[in-house]
Amino acid sequence: MKKIFASMMAAAMVVSLAGCSNGNSSESGSSANSESSSSANSEGGSDNAAAYKLGMGVVTSTASSAAGNAQVDATVAAVVLDADGKIVSCAIDVAQNKMDVTDGEVPEDAASMTFKSKKEKLEEYGMKPASAIGKEWYEQAEAFEAYVVGKTADEVAAIPVETTDNGHVVTTDETLKAGCTMSISDFISATVKACSDDSAADFTGDAKLALTTSTSVNSATASAADGEDGTAAMYTSFAAVAVDGEGKLAAVCYDEVQPKVTFDEAGEITSDPTAEIKTKREKKDEYGMRSASAISAEWFEQNQAFETFVTGKTSDEISAIPTETTDNGHVVTTDETLKAGCTMSVGGMIQTVVKAMGLVG
Repeated sequence: MKKIFASMMAAAMVVSLAGCSNGNSSESGSSANSESSSSANSEGGSDNAAAYKLGMGVVTSTASSAAGNAQVDATVAAVVLDADGKIVSCAIDVAQNKMDVTDGEVPEDAASMTFKSKKEKLEEYGMKPASAIGKEWYEQAEAFEAYVVGKTADEVAAIPVETTDNGHVVTTDETLKAGCTMSISDFISATVKACSDDSAADFTGDAKLALTTSTSVNSATASAADGEDGTAAMYTSFAAVAVDGEGKLAAVCYDEVQPKVTFDEAGEITSDPTAEIKTKREKKDEYGMRSASAISAEWFEQNQAFETFVTGKTSDEISAIPTETTDNGHVVTTDETLKAGCTMSVGGMIQTVVKAMGLVG
């Protein structure tokens, strides 16, 4: 019998489960600021512990970009599913990244810009005064997270909604509407994606789940000049981790998205705001790393090798993975075991996973 308890905590979405091992089935800094605990009881010890799946889904859009403003909205959902495909717990966040590109110029300090996710902003986000139910963004996100517990992907996809005059997709379900009146279209899409994640991690055992994101400005960012479009490249990485009672990583899902918003010398957006934006995991071989890889491995394959290598380690052990910086600035591992499967830059991967693990109290 499962017992579901929900309560808020700063900067962490935590799930307790019964059992512990991890594996990737076929192969989102910011954090979730709510806590949910569930326990799956089993008879006869860990050999009979219930099986769970940790999945992550990302929906990214640049549709809110407009003249003078490059904007990327990356909605991430992490879910823990039971053996019946029902959500045991869910964490949601949005990395809403903006850059002023007025007159085709990027900020002088673009390279050092920092970004908070909507969950990280808490009251700073400022939704409460305009909310019909007097709730801040993170509080409404938590209401959605609690509402989908116990549901399958199909049931989440079937949440009743309507489109308002200003284009927001809001729920018509009275129970959900009592706690969440903001637009939930991307929440639903990201959660369904997470439930269907073909790179999900299987595990059993007592574990706590944390979801985090981290955004930085890539060196591809440049002002428009001499008839050439400018580029705003705000890249986000995501990590969902399950940490056991000994502080070791039981399961992890890691991903990155690299959207670019282009603009002309007047600051008008020239990139397609409706274009589909895939994460690196979603691109699979389409990403195109294999031909340039010294080990002939695509990004998603090297990512899997990294996930496998860090599973079972503490955050201190992951932080201590030996690395060196190459001439082109890539932080690569010098550990021979990891290097056999992952020769790409791992600096950001390490930082994001460790950050996520640090949210588990």
